[in-house]
Amino acid sequence: MDKEREVLRLKRRLERSQMRRTELEHLIDTGQSFQRRVLEEVEASKAALEELHAQLQQEQGRTVKLLHSIMPESIAQELREDGGVVPRRFDNATVMFADFVGFTAHAETLDPMILVQILDQYYSEFDRIAARHGVEKVKTIGDAYMCVAGLHADSQPADHMISAAQDCLTFVKTVRPFGISDDMPLWQIRIGINAGPVSTGVIGQDRLSFDIWGDTVNTAARLVRGSAVNSMLVSQSTVDLLSTAQGFRSDGEIQLRGRGPVRVFRPTQD
Repeated sequence: MDKEREVLRLKRRLERSQMRRTELEHLIDTGQSFQRRVLEEVEASKAALEELHAQLQQEQGRTVKLLHSIMPESIAQELREDGGVVPRRFDNATVMFADFVGFTAHAETLDPMILVQILDQYYSEFDRIAARHGVEKVKTIGDAYMCVAGLHADSQPADHMISAAQDCLTFVKTVRPFGISDDMPLWQIRIGINAGPVSTGVIGQDRLSFDIWGDTVNTAARLVRGSAVNSMLVSQSTVDLLSTAQGFRSDGEIQLRGRGPVRVFRPTQD
C-alpha cells in the first residue's frame, strides 16, 4: 500500500509539473509574441517617423525655394534664421521698371490661359536675366516688372542694371510669345531706370512681401512712360554711376508728375 501511495503521489506531482511546464511554455510563447508585436510596432513607428521626417524636409525645401523665388537671397536667409527682416536703406541702388506696350488690349483679346502663359514666359526669362547680372527681382505689378541692383556688395549696380535691361529688350524683340501665330506682331516693352537711395523691408504676416520704397522707385516708374517702344529711358543719376556713358545720349529734361523736371538719356541707337 505504501508503495502504491508513493507511486500515486509521484504521478500527481508529475502531472502538476507537466501542467506548470505547459503554463510556463504558454507564458513564454505569449511573451515572445508580445515582444514581436512590440518590435513590429516600433519598426512601423520608426518607418512612419522617417517618412514624416522626409516629408518635413521636402516641405522645408519647398518653403526655402518659395522664399528665394519671391525675395532676395539675403532677405530670405535672414527671414529663415531670425524670423523677421530688419528694414534697411541703400544709398546707391538702381531701379528698373519694364512695362508691356498695349497690355490692356492684349488682356481683352487673348484667352486668359494664353495671356498667363505669355506673361510667365517673359517674366521667367527676366528672372533668369536678373539673376545672371546680380540684379534682384522685387515683384511684378500686372504687366510691370520691377527689379533693383545695389542691395548687396555691388560696386557697379547701374552697369549691371543696364546690362540686364539690354538683355530683356533683346529677348522681347526676338522671341515670339507662346500661342501667338506667326502673322501676329511680337510684344513690345518700355523700360525706365533710375538710381538713388531706397528703403527696403518685408511686410505682411500671412502673405509676406518684400518691397522697396522711395522717390527713386517712383521716378523709375514714371520714366517708363517717356521711353520709346522697345527701348529704355535712363535718368541722369543712373548715367552718373555708369563706368562709361557711351551708348547713351542726352535727351534734355522731361516733366514728371510729383517730381518736376528730370534730365534723361536715351540709347544712341534710338
